[in-house]
Amino acid sequence: MNLIQLKKALKAFKLKDSVFEGYADLYQKLHADPPQIGQWKSLRNPDKKKIVEYTSLPIPDRESLDLALARLAVCKLNGGLGTTMNCRGPKSAIVVREKKTFIEILVEQIVELNKKYQSDIPLLFMNSFYTKDITERIVGRAAVGTRTLSFCQNSYPRLLADNTGFLDPKKINAEAWYPPGHGDLYSCLLDKGYLDSFLEEGRDYLFISNTDNLGATIDLKILNYIIEKDIPFLMEVTAKTCADTKGGVLCQEKDQIKLLEIADVPPEHVVEFCGNEKFNFFNTNNIWVNLVRLKKMLKEGSLDLGLIVNLKEVKKKSVIQLETAIGSAFNSFSDSIGMNVPRSRFLPVKKTSDLLLMQSNLFSLNRGTFKRDNLKDKSNLPQINLKEPFDDLIQYQRRFPVPPDISELDSLKLEGEVRFNGKVTLKGNVCLISNKKPIRIPKGAVLENKTLES
Repeated sequence: MNLIQLKKALKAFKLKDSVFEGYADLYQKLHADPPQIGQWKSLRNPDKKKIVEYTSLPIPDRESLDLALARLAVCKLNGGLGTTMNCRGPKSAIVVREKKTFIEILVEQIVELNKKYQSDIPLLFMNSFYTKDITERIVGRAAVGTRTLSFCQNSYPRLLADNTGFLDPKKINAEAWYPPGHGDLYSCLLDKGYLDSFLEEGRDYLFISNTDNLGATIDLKILNYIIEKDIPFLMEVTAKTCADTKGGVLCQEKDQIKLLEIADVPPEHVVEFCGNEKFNFFNTNNIWVNLVRLKKMLKEGSLDLGLIVNLKEVKKKSVIQLETAIGSAFNSFSDSIGMNVPRSRFLPVKKTSDLLLMQSNLFSLNRGTFKRDNLKDKSNLPQINLKEPFDDLIQYQRRFPVPPDISELDSLKLEGEVRFNGKVTLKGNVCLISNKKPIRIPKGAVLENKTLES
């Protein structure tokens, strides 16, 4: 379809002009030649001088901090559902610990920072139509002592995979639509007026992160650094491990550093991309952006986000969702930088195994900030593998009425009809698999290097 045909095919969706333009841009990219990433062998890990080390940052003085905080706003990306955990609503509405949801913890972070520095940092949530209503109810209860804002990102129509048309919004209502990824933030900031309102306040830097990453607090050393060095776009990266298979990576070709997403990798190189030998640093999705530069690029139309093609099935029909990722703006700013940050700034909760870690005694929660218990001997987190039914949030909550003591745990695997009747202690390597008979672990039990199969 050309643009005239596309507009006619989308008539039933009644898209605003700006929304149609955004969708049309992605649709044209879908049918254009795929972007060239260069010779695979020529792509390498960035030179050390290309990545700023967090450990090299100085501690700013109080006067610098007061001025820096007056120039900052914060945005949390909150469009997703906890489908990996079979969650029945927004992931950010899950209670993490101390009866607080992700949203309440994130609000508390900003409240405490504003209180400590007598600042007025605004907190903005970008929701999707999936998460909007519940988020706004929780924010309404939690947002005492800080300016908390929220908006619903754009909705795009689902395209039939055979490119013959779209799902009918009159017949299947909401399922004909989808939120087009967190790269949508940039245009939403401009279209909904937040970009201008922040700039009018003198807030020309925005810190962006995912709601499920509770390690992504405002770091004052990073804020001070980007202001002093006049950095337009900073991406926090951290050392890649075997568990980090999907996130984009920073790579270098000749003298240029850029972000490489899995969607742009030739099929024959995907395994190498997902490993941790060729590329050492991956994107945490903690982003710092200069809003003056961002507005200029948006007005010029020079912010070019890479296309992500997401295949889905809706009502037994194969559909295509055209999406963008926020980090792909790295390649549009000529002087973007990557900063190697500690792993403690990347604590995402994607699965129930991640949730177990955050609820465990390996971490403490103090005024909205999670901290690793420094009294523990081991620096690495234990490897936790929760199979069915523990991968379901409700089943996980039923089978772990109280988080276990895992301060001396190396690895844990749970599968099948296993249930803990109260607080237990898990040490070393523990593997409990129920194939036939249920396994019940009594309250107070200590399992050390224990393997049980029934």
